Amino acid sequence: MCNFAPMNGRKRYYSIIVVTYNNADGLRRTLNSICQLDYCEKEVVVVDGGSNDGTLHVIAEFQNMIATSVSEHDNGIYNAMNKGIKLAKGDYVVYMNAGDEFAGKDVLTLVSRYAGDIILGEDIYGGRRRRLKDRMTLYDLLSMGIRHQAVYYRREVLQRYGFDESYQLIADLKSVVQPFVKDRIVITCVTEPLAVCESGGLSKQRWRETLTENRRLIDELVEPFYRDDYQKLARINNSMVDDFIVLSYFPKLFPLIRLMAKIARLLNDKFKHIPME
Repeated sequence: MCNFAPMNGRKRYYSIIVVTYNNADGLRRTLNSICQLDYCEKEVVVVDGGSNDGTLHVIAEFQNMIATSVSEHDNGIYNAMNKGIKLAKGDYVVYMNAGDEFAGKDVLTLVSRYAGDIILGEDIYGGRRRRLKDRMTLYDLLSMGIRHQAVYYRREVLQRYGFDESYQLIADLKSVVQPFVKDRIVITCVTEPLAVCESGGLSKQRWRETLTENRRLIDELVEPFYRDDYQKLARINNSMVDDFIVLSYFPKLFPLIRLMAKIARLLNDKFKHIPME
């Protein structure tokens, strides 16, 4: 039974785009999670990178709930996500990787209570909950990053900006930061978990490259005045990045790295202040 409040006189419509490649079991978990949602006004789009592991059988198994599916070679996850934009018809779009699940059956009902060009929620990753503030700053976004499974984009925002495929690891972060910087879009925060994410993402595995892309993102998008301010506020993180990379080759020093990271987080929370509007 669908039970939700109408928005602006009509029901908000969601596109759930599931991106997958050779993860049939994960895809089944994600589609089963979608089946549990108590919100009816939605479509499911599956973008498969040309899997050969039984993924097509799973798609056939759930064909009654899938509005559109495509299975063909792609150039990586962000290329697949860009394909999804062209297939989506919803007012808002959310992406799930095969293996990810919604945090509860009422997630879309909850999100529908919020307005904004991008609605940003909390997530659970590796059993740990990532907490947001009621109002995130630009510094928060750049420091914490995002997980696209808990990001709801107004479709027009995605159509204008999409995902920059020259970024291999944080194009999803750029897809949030760029429209804010360029168009001053409204970003609304939901301080409840919206997604349970499968651990082992590339940005975690290739964290050195992630740091490099993060620096590039800041150079490209943050205005010089704020960039200088950001770098000053993040001086501990920025000045120690190279040291962290060297220390990471010495496992016995990991306790020291963790302690330094805790101190950095404490100081970041104390001093960050760049406003989002």
